[in-house]
Amino acid sequence: MQKNITFVCISDTHGYLSPSQIKPNIILPKGDVLIHCGDFTNCGEIKDIKKFKEWLIEQPFKYKILIAGNHDLTLDYVKYPKFKNDPQIQAEIKDLQNQCIYLLNSSCIVEGYKIWGSPYSLEFCNWGFELFPKDAQQFWNQIEDGTDIVVTHGPSYGHGDYVNNAGHVGDKELLNRIKKIKAKYHLFGHIHEGYGITEEDGIKFANCSLLNENYRITNDPIVFQLPQKQQQDN
Repeated sequence: MQKNITFVCISDTHGYLSPSQIKPNIILPKGDVLIHCGDFTNCGEIKDIKKFKEWLIEQPFKYKILIAGNHDLTLDYVKYPKFKNDPQIQAEIKDLQNQCIYLLNSSCIVEGYKIWGSPYSLEFCNWGFELFPKDAQQFWNQIEDGTDIVVTHGPSYGHGDYVNNAGHVGDKELLNRIKKIKAKYHLFGHIHEGYGITEEDGIKFANCSLLNENYRITNDPIVFQLPQKQQQDN
């Protein structure tokens, strides 16, 4: 009998995760792959990085995949190069990355599925990992052909991206690239009020934010399954 691979996906936990707890009434279901779509801290503080790392160690998943988000400032060495030279911050970040597969505009193969991840999202209030619209098309062309699951912090246009008084704020160029490569899933967060799953052209788009717009953990992890492939890709 063919086995399914279970993916458990979360985002935007903003420092709420700590050892032995994930806030009241939120329990991660069992699975094979845990994916966090960024904003695991509020501002990239050392204490939050350490707390999240300790929580992550406790999670019983075979694979743990992580990207940063716009709030994880100390991981954005392009905008904030000073953090790269801070030995205390670097030690905590290295320890965290040793506990997971950390994706920075890069990909990995998990049970035969190609997963590509990036922390970047369209510019927003001068936070980290900002992408300007004029650069978006070239930037998202980095997403490799044959990618099955795209993990970004920000949403594609029209999917989990609606903000009251602002409308749809997602990235049109990201949507175009995902549709062109025919990915199976796009996983993201960033827009807390956009939680949930939508679909377009056979592609599922999942806003995995656990926090709502009032920064309270109210949402469940997004869970889906894909059939196990016969052999691991090279």
